[in-house]
Amino acid sequence: MDSSRSVCRFVLSALGVFAVASHLLAADGEKHSLVSERQAGSLTRVDIALQVGGDLKLVTEGKPRNLPMSVVANVKYDEHLLTVDAENQPRRAIRYYDDARAVIKVEQGGEKPAISEARRLVVAEKPVKAAAVLFCPTGGLSREELDLIDVPANSLVIDRLLPGKSVALGESWKQTDQTLADLLGLEAVSWSDVQSLLNHVADGLAEITTSGSVSGAIGGVSTEIEIKAKYRFDLTAKRITYLAMLIKEKRAVGLIGPGLDTTAKLIVKINDLKESERLTPEVLRKARELTPEVSQLIYTSRGGHFRFLYDRRWFLTSDDSKLAVFRLLDRGELVAQCNISAVPADSSQGVNLAEFQKDVQSSLGKNFGQFINASQSTSDAGYKILRVVVHGNVSKLPIEWVYYLIADDHGQRVSMAFTLEESLVDRFAQADRALVNAVQLPLAGKPTAAKAPNAKTSTAKATSPKATKTNK
Repeated sequence: MDSSRSVCRFVLSALGVFAVASHLLAADGEKHSLVSERQAGSLTRVDIALQVGGDLKLVTEGKPRNLPMSVVANVKYDEHLLTVDAENQPRRAIRYYDDARAVIKVEQGGEKPAISEARRLVVAEKPVKAAAVLFCPTGGLSREELDLIDVPANSLVIDRLLPGKSVALGESWKQTDQTLADLLGLEAVSWSDVQSLLNHVADGLAEITTSGSVSGAIGGVSTEIEIKAKYRFDLTAKRITYLAMLIKEKRAVGLIGPGLDTTAKLIVKINDLKESERLTPEVLRKARELTPEVSQLIYTSRGGHFRFLYDRRWFLTSDDSKLAVFRLLDRGELVAQCNISAVPADSSQGVNLAEFQKDVQSSLGKNFGQFINASQSTSDAGYKILRVVVHGNVSKLPIEWVYYLIADDHGQRVSMAFTLEESLVDRFAQADRALVNAVQLPLAGKPTAAKAPNAKTSTAKATSPKATKTNK
């Protein structure tokens, strides 16, 4: 732990001591009820502004590398609260995003993601003891769209910062690990000293400050976060209407993304609405409860050669016109990797199962051990599916590969290769079959794969051991 971090924690500890002393001085003073009383059916307008600056941390060929990055994002939506729990904490809401866009710059490059017109209607649901989930009830969100709208301080959980009781001016309370995980989008919190303090009450508004450090995990890697926040609780509306937060984060390099050394500034404004032109009674009827099916995301390959819905545990780690690489994380642990590539169209009868097995064995080379299974079937969409399961070794580590070739009646094809350690086969379960069965190929005459040397080498190229080996 560096000296500056020690100084910060010393200051925070000193503030905590001051808060206790203030509480003793104010013990006999007036207490103010800081209890959320949000009601089902309430309608609000939420405006969010986010600015992030700092570095992405990468490891390239064993050497650390930092890339300067910045993000400026604006998110605005109308929100209709659908259900609350016994403590009047929101559980489910439906939103219409009329603005969700960002400008992301990394080194010399940049992107401008935005939510599509067809996915502006979103349901937010907060399961018990689990993170809030955002999903579109009319179709799958892309990972980019989800990342754009799933910002810290989700309006569905923001009131959980309140103590849920009456407190006196100068009194403080410690934030729970679950609240901090919900607020910051963490998978788990291992330690924190974050406290909130009621420091001002005037004109029907209670002003509260929050500060402290959090150690947690996200995406299977550790992260260290320091936060400072100020928020206002409307004593009449009985809810938080404004939050400004500074978030400093140092995240380790992970299996599904780069590390971070960033500072984020977030402002959330919440105002009551009498009515919403977007959230009409007809639209509200489209709200659905959270299920594994509606929470699936959608991936469309570059060039539109294929697409599929997928479980959120899969993360896209590499994507270009020739190859997409997904990794499956379960409870923070890497379970499997999937390499996906469009194969040049073939108007003939295509590769048969025996030829496919030869291609697979050739691509694995010295890592090949033995075939465990080889089969041919038809997907729900009517596509021909060749499936080959192989056991082998990479650096003396027992590995299982599951290869697929998916083809329609017009010769359009997709190659998929799943790689996992043999010890994780039971945990992997049927994850490959669900992904394969969800593949959709374009109609005949639409764009297909870019040209490759030949049909045989294309399978080997997309599924080589070097590309598919999982990293521990």
